[in-house]
Amino acid sequence: MKTIMLFSILFLGAVYSTPLGEFIPEKDVKVTKFHRSGQGKKAPKRVYIQTFRALFEVFEEASASTSASKNERANRTTFISGTKTSMGVQIQGVDVPDFQKLIDDAYADFVAKLTAEGYEIISAEEAGKTEYYSGWTKKSGGASSDAQAPGYVMVTPNGYDYYVKGVTNSGREKATFTDTSSKLSKDLGDAFVAEVTFVFPFVNLDANSSNFTNQSSVKADLGFRLQSFINATENDQSNSLTSFAKSFATAGTGQIIASRVRIISGHMMSAPLFDSTTELKKDVYFDGVFKESKIKEVTTAEATTAYKTGYTQLVMVSGGETTIASHFADADREKYIGSASGSMRELIESGVSNFTNLVKN
Repeated sequence: MKTIMLFSILFLGAVYSTPLGEFIPEKDVKVTKFHRSGQGKKAPKRVYIQTFRALFEVFEEASASTSASKNERANRTTFISGTKTSMGVQIQGVDVPDFQKLIDDAYADFVAKLTAEGYEIISAEEAGKTEYYSGWTKKSGGASSDAQAPGYVMVTPNGYDYYVKGVTNSGREKATFTDTSSKLSKDLGDAFVAEVTFVFPFVNLDANSSNFTNQSSVKADLGFRLQSFINATENDQSNSLTSFAKSFATAGTGQIIASRVRIISGHMMSAPLFDSTTELKKDVYFDGVFKESKIKEVTTAEATTAYKTGYTQLVMVSGGETTIASHFADADREKYIGSASGSMRELIESGVSNFTNLVKN
């Protein structure tokens, strides 16, 4: 006899009235809601915050080059030198204490909103006793790290403890950006498990080279933004975001790293029974943070012509130079902090609102 299990499944659309607008346009927010068998109402009013962190880009570099060549003609030989253009752009005007305060304030806001709705926050000590976290390493927040991804500073809140699968000798956390696990929720008695992530780049570098024009160049577009997501499998990207994503895409992690507020509960066939995810459809840019919007460096090859004679001639070519451009992007500290703080606040408020409304359905 076959046993047929019937589940009530509720899918709600991505359009929902959310407290957005000043920093994040409502049209740029994607809300995914999944509710099976009334899991939201059956789950205890307890939340474990598995992940809460922000990554702020502080430096990015790129380079482009062309190869040296030689053009032989009847009475002369033309040597075209190789070129290489490198650019490193560093942000200035904000620093680690600013990043730390931003994440501390955002975490306090998140906890306050959940507790105001009657939810108890599960401690790291309790979560650490689960089978899921067996063999994991507990870390304390409040210590910034630039080992996690090239060019980024990662910050976690003061007074916040969390678990990682391990830490390398360089200080990089292993398997940090796992998808929030429904197995962990099951181990915690179907309590809700939350993940909150913010990624803030400030520049896009575009490196180009052409042997036709004998030039190499690197262009920087300055634009402070909240990144929607990064795909670690996109090998054609030349900027540091791909390297950043790959640094998290170790065994056990997802390939997509998103700025989002995600809260899940329950477990069935390695998937949650309840999932409320609030994220971005596209990157959200903030105006007026930088005085400059573009920086460009170009290196042009040198050509040296040697006319042929009846005797051996040694030609010295002044080529293959490396031009290194070091640039500082001056950020308006007030606008930078205001944009980051405002966007974090709006995404959190929207995420908690979407979560609590889904629980009621």
